[in-house]
Amino acid sequence: MKYVRKIIDNYCVLDLETTGLSPNYDSIIEIGIIKVKENKIVDKYNSLINPGFLINEYITSITGITNEMLKGKPKIIDLKKEVLNFIGNDVLVGHNISFDVSFLQKGFNEELKNEYIDTLQFCRKLFKELSHHRLTDMSNYLEISRNEHRSMSDCLCTKELYDCIKEKMKNNGLEINDIFAKKNYSSKNIDIHAIKPDNIEIDEDNFFYNKHCVFTGKLEKMIRKDAMQLVVNVGGILDNSVTKKTNYLILGNNDYCSSIKDGKSSKHKKAEKYKLEGQDIEIIDEDTFYNLFNLN
Repeated sequence: MKYVRKIIDNYCVLDLETTGLSPNYDSIIEIGIIKVKENKIVDKYNSLINPGFLINEYITSITGITNEMLKGKPKIIDLKKEVLNFIGNDVLVGHNISFDVSFLQKGFNEELKNEYIDTLQFCRKLFKELSHHRLTDMSNYLEISRNEHRSMSDCLCTKELYDCIKEKMKNNGLEINDIFAKKNYSSKNIDIHAIKPDNIEIDEDNFFYNKHCVFTGKLEKMIRKDAMQLVVNVGGILDNSVTKKTNYLILGNNDYCSSIKDGKSSKHKKAEKYKLEGQDIEIIDEDTFYNLFNLN
């Protein structure tokens, strides 16, 4: 998949509900998609999904989805054909959509070929007066109706949010290049640790620009130092441990670590704890990390 920045009127909005934050250890329990043509909703797709195990009370409290509701529902792999037929070659739009894409690709055991647009990145540029830009934050700020934390409700909310983004850009005479423009900086102005950037042209619109990033586990496709170099080259900030300042935790493979007993490192568990407490932290796997650099 390829991350793009576009203002378009034909696309599909995607949202998932999951049992947790990692596609490697958690599963999808609901999928919602709306198809938009000429800026109008023309079709909807929604299904509950049986993850193959009982979900905990916390997930039920957030989503309203119960184990009883999931009984007899299809598994995600069983929906692969109809989901792919529904989205076709459409551009996918979502809020922090890399999260949804990583789960869907894991569930389908296949890389999606669609381009995708992340409304979260637009919001961070267009609504800088806000300290957080989660879907809840944006719907409250823009007074967008969001009845429940379910896939279809979130899809409809994201569609309205994308409409607001387009309207704000139009009213202010803004083009894509106006809000996603590269600037040159001296390396002395970049907050980094031991690894120095290779150049002074910083892409402010990269996912990792000015974000605190932590790695955990062994990367399969790249040595960690090289991955860290990628982050620093786009103005990211490297940290050794997860704190409340952490914005991204990049997950490697923990199979090589004998101290890992349940598949999750202490960094991973701490990040999940902060995420569930409402901190602005994202947990992404290695493939998603490469996708954000268009390296896959």
